[in-house]
Amino acid sequence: MRDTYTEAGLLEQLQLHKGQLLTSISQDDIALDAYLRREARKNEHHSVFRYVLKHYIGLVNPNLTEEFEQTFYHLFQEAARNPDKRGIVELTETLYEVKNRRGNPSMQFPQVTHLLHLLNVHYPIFDPARAAFFGMPSANHLAGFEKKMKRYIEQYSRLYEWNQAILQDSRFDELSDLFDEYFIQPGCKTPSRAKKLDLYLKALVNAH
Repeated sequence: MRDTYTEAGLLEQLQLHKGQLLTSISQDDIALDAYLRREARKNEHHSVFRYVLKHYIGLVNPNLTEEFEQTFYHLFQEAARNPDKRGIVELTETLYEVKNRRGNPSMQFPQVTHLLHLLNVHYPIFDPARAAFFGMPSANHLAGFEKKMKRYIEQYSRLYEWNQAILQDSRFDELSDLFDEYFIQPGCKTPSRAKKLDLYLKALVNAH
């Protein structure tokens, strides 16, 4: 993993490129997140929500089975109803046990972080693009769930700590205020600071 990134270094990158990042953040992404976050809290999830969620999280994979999709939605609904019982390891392991179309287990850690992020914005999204940007080595070549999970948790914990440190840093106030000035119309609800950080990070990763 690169040793050039700390929470301070990452915040500096966001500050340095803030103008470019703001112009590359999509208003549609803000609206989509607000819609999914609002609908996720409801007791019943209709077909439109499930379709949008499927594409947002990245479940449009020809190797994933109908059983996997149904298991994912079940876990999502259970997690939404029990907000204090969202175990990232347990969720990932349950999905891992559902074989794909090739008969192999499927490690869907990034999709689980998307799920948890919708239910609690302070869970950061962790996907291959972000891992590559931060220089975090892939877990794909590791054999077995335990080894893969160990690496993911180590990397995810570091990303979580960075996010929390940035959110508590007063220098992020400027980025939060600029976000509101650029995107938010009078009477509209502003995204949380944690969501703003997620969108900034996504833009930073995509820019590189």
